[in-house]
Amino acid sequence: MNLDKSAAYNNIVVMGLGGVGGYFGGMFALNITTNWRDKRDLTFIARGAHLEAIKANGLTLKLWKQDPVVCIPKMVTDSVLKLPYINFLLLAVKNYDLEDAIRQVEPRLNSDTVIMPLMNGVDVYDRIKELAPKSIVLPSCVYISSKIECPGVVKLQGDIVKVYSGQDPERPDYDGQEIQAFFQNMGLKLYWNQNPFEPIWRKFLFVSPFALVTGATGKTIHEVWADPELNASTLAIMNEIVAIAAKRGVILNSYDIDYAMRIGEHIDPAAKTSFQLDIENKKGRIELDALGGVIVKLGHETGVPAPETEKYLKKIVNA
Repeated sequence: MNLDKSAAYNNIVVMGLGGVGGYFGGMFALNITTNWRDKRDLTFIARGAHLEAIKANGLTLKLWKQDPVVCIPKMVTDSVLKLPYINFLLLAVKNYDLEDAIRQVEPRLNSDTVIMPLMNGVDVYDRIKELAPKSIVLPSCVYISSKIECPGVVKLQGDIVKVYSGQDPERPDYDGQEIQAFFQNMGLKLYWNQNPFEPIWRKFLFVSPFALVTGATGKTIHEVWADPELNASTLAIMNEIVAIAAKRGVILNSYDIDYAMRIGEHIDPAAKTSFQLDIENKKGRIELDALGGVIVKLGHETGVPAPETEKYLKKIVNA
């Protein structure tokens, strides 16, 4: 696929132009479409007012403590029907849109297509492979704080941007040096792991419990940590996750739990989870299955009970 060679003719697609996809898509655009020697095609797939604003004025990317930059791909669209086969797909849609997104792009995928999902959840790889079994799916996760500030504008809210990724277990023939070189050339950090599922579960260990407890109570992340009862509930959900992960071959330990809890201790006292904000803003769809339902589902599959998770799922559903 030669993603690391600027002379290569490739079709690169970023699907989902929210805070995550908007940042990475913007960085790709800055390094590809502004270089006349670079023959690669970059397409953004977005929708609604965000799509129309980017079509009209490009994507404005507000980098951390830097001047805003305007990023212009070759194409911005809400459809993949006219695209050639996709060489590299960066997938950053909401978890509940994953199956629809893969079905949309599936006709444009082949056995050489590399898919990198930067999404919340520990079952994303499995769900993509079920619908696109021939493509190369790199288990991945990202640490970033970014958001759509307004249509056409994505704002980075901190200086930590890290992507963890690794080999598709079903495609050992893929040379991971290719994607690593590509990210380096885009000015982005990519950490390649022998077991990429470990960082995915490690991130989930923080994201899921705090999302469920803040979503059910309306408390901020720090308030949950500071409340003895809610702290204990958060810890109980973490222990359920650790037990399920072990059954799935991913070993997390007490240090991982301590680290996740320390984030809650030291985070901005006003900080809320994005899941909590979706509930407060009465979003029609929320990532309840990705952040809670999956724990119960995998618990049933592995024989690990998850009563604390079930309790908070019921609180959120019945609220």
